[in-house]
Amino acid sequence: MDIFPEDTVSSATSSPASSLYSPSPHGYGSWVQELSHDQQGVRLIGLLYQCAAEVAAGAFDRANLCLEQINQLASLDAPHTLQRLAAVFADALSRKLISLLPGVSRALQYSTAASSSGEAYLVTAARRHLFDMVPFMKLAYLTTNHAILEAMEGERFVHVVDLSGPASNAVQWIALFHAFRARRGGPPHLRVTAVHDGGKECLASMAAVLAKEAEAFDIPFQFDAVEARLDDLVLLLDTPDALRQVLRVRSGEALAISVVSQLHRLLAADDAAAGGRRQMHVPGSSCLTPVQIMARSSPSPRSFGELLERELNTRLQLSPDAASSVVSSLSPQSPAQQQQRTPAAAGTAKLGRFLQAVRGLSPKIMVVAEPEANHNAAAFMERFEEALNYYGSLFDCLERASAAAHHHRQHAVEERARVEWLVLGEEVRGVVAREGAERKERHERLAQWGRRMEAAGMERVGMSYGGMMEARKLLHSMDWAGSYEVVHDPRGEAFFFCWHRRPLYSVSAWRPAACRHSGGRLGGS
Repeated sequence: MDIFPEDTVSSATSSPASSLYSPSPHGYGSWVQELSHDQQGVRLIGLLYQCAAEVAAGAFDRANLCLEQINQLASLDAPHTLQRLAAVFADALSRKLISLLPGVSRALQYSTAASSSGEAYLVTAARRHLFDMVPFMKLAYLTTNHAILEAMEGERFVHVVDLSGPASNAVQWIALFHAFRARRGGPPHLRVTAVHDGGKECLASMAAVLAKEAEAFDIPFQFDAVEARLDDLVLLLDTPDALRQVLRVRSGEALAISVVSQLHRLLAADDAAAGGRRQMHVPGSSCLTPVQIMARSSPSPRSFGELLERELNTRLQLSPDAASSVVSSLSPQSPAQQQQRTPAAAGTAKLGRFLQAVRGLSPKIMVVAEPEANHNAAAFMERFEEALNYYGSLFDCLERASAAAHHHRQHAVEERARVEWLVLGEEVRGVVAREGAERKERHERLAQWGRRMEAAGMERVGMSYGGMMEARKLLHSMDWAGSYEVVHDPRGEAFFFCWHRRPLYSVSAWRPAACRHSGGRLGGS
């Protein structure tokens, strides 16, 4: 969706910067009509950045003034992507501001607990919509299965442990049935253990679906359910061999572990152990006005995500301190750089112990899929900027998907709205509004995950060229090719799933470092 067409720059620069950027203490409402749609978009970006800075500084009055203006330009049911995204971020910033008043914050938490618990079934539906509308989960499942299939070549007894929790989907394992059935020598005896806190009904439904499909494929199959969250497994680590017992890992079975978009949540447990909340850091403010930003954006950006990326690059050029904090998503970072961005004080004790316990299970392969973003920085403004950029891209993906589906599916717009508020909106609130152990959404880039895995005694398993070709074939078959890409990292050790060349998810594979085989890559080169 072209939120900012080519005439944006000329229309924006024809008005004084102050009238577009500085909040006015009076006359709310009238100024909105005086701005064109493009100018309103520019104004929204400036207000979001300014509001975040005021929230970080604890300036209640000024932050509230920004929020009032944002709410006049943005809403959850607005027709334009930027307006809806701004409404989600305004909600998160409001919660962040309220959290600075602990008494008020706790009272509101109690009052909203009942209503949020009633939304559980809507969240489940929204996750299904997200799965259907954008390809990232499908690609994660497909590439994970491909890596498992290659690692289990020749194995007759295979045990797959699914640690993905809310991101689990029976579709992934049905696809694995297909793959195993087609392999030379026939399928193995297959056991799947799912760790999920969705309740007995959810697990029973998954068990029934998989048992029916396994019978149809004539695959010897067993399903085990562990009703728990991934965080709960960390509590078992003080008891020797408890993880092995809970996951029912047996000798004589080749073990594979799959974890999709969940491992980052264990970093919150470390923060709880570290104790207390981190202080927010407000970087030096050497920022351009939105008018200057737009004047430098030539040619006109194709999407809101591209506009944000250009703005961030321009801001960093003016700020030497900030410039060192942003690196290419596909470029490895030095340990010193990453240590600056993700503080060691966050602690990796519990995550490290969990990964070491997993290593102790001797899996043939562990496949990890995670959002490719740095939402775990200590500095609030850095997290905010990264989140606005990242979720701007995801909102763009959803807008394109709902627009394409609207012609042949009546409820596409409603489904998109559910995803934006209940799934992505909740993640934004997790990144922006929460601190300490309450901040569960701690996405990190693959470079940092690599260091964590290697510190726990794991080594990389190269992702094969065959897996990448299968993923690209899926994109073409679903008519997703072009905007979406699957990129092999330069060393062939991971896949990145990209939207307009921006990596949004990564998939990597690991095994215990002691288990060395001839050649570092499974399958083709």
